[in-house]
Amino acid sequence: MDGVTNGAVSLLVATECGAELRVCNGRLTRGPGYDRAPREARQMLARVGAMLSLRARARYHVHAAGALAPDGRAWLLTGESGSGKSTLTYALARAGWPVLGDDGVVLERDACGVFALGWREPLRVSIELAAWFPELRELESLTNWADPRHRTPVGAAFARRAPIAGIVVLERGSEDALRPLAPTAALSMLIRQSTFLLVTDGHARANLMALQALVESVPCFTLQHTAAQLRAFPTTMLEVAA
Repeated sequence: MDGVTNGAVSLLVATECGAELRVCNGRLTRGPGYDRAPREARQMLARVGAMLSLRARARYHVHAAGALAPDGRAWLLTGESGSGKSTLTYALARAGWPVLGDDGVVLERDACGVFALGWREPLRVSIELAAWFPELRELESLTNWADPRHRTPVGAAFARRAPIAGIVVLERGSEDALRPLAPTAALSMLIRQSTFLLVTDGHARANLMALQALVESVPCFTLQHTAAQLRAFPTTMLEVAA
């Protein structure tokens, strides 16, 4: 997909079929080819358009997962693609933690701080994790085998909005190690995971200030993890939250 922003107007184009969607002052308008485009292309355009339109309301999408601890506060899990966000979010969901999203959450800053809003898309995990999560075997028929990760949608309780308690940057490794992370390093990671931060629509500065306010107001950690965290992660996060 291609996109061009000029002032308050962004034009999104699904390159394979040429369908267009315009975003202007937070409103989405269908362009040429949209109605005839394949369903997948329309969904992709609408998803990105929604992310852009949220910026007009001072709400900013970030590539992270989020789940609510028993005290009702949200913990954000971020990291590069493949770091384990979806899998470990599902581990928390199985332990009763409501989910804000496994591949994206929305940040909203107000006078009380920075809050996380749910980005409600189906939680999906690899069917190949059935050895750790036996209930996945019952969902094999729903698996998307065209997906390189062989993911299947799983059930989870979803939350709508919560204050943020902290941030954990995930890294796969050869040991399980939780370490404090400096705010500047956490900010660098969140910037890399905020796709629309550099869109020239006039909201970039407010987006950056929201990220900065977040990392300066909550504890931040890195978690290098092994497969052992598939079972241990809820306990790990309870210890962190405490």
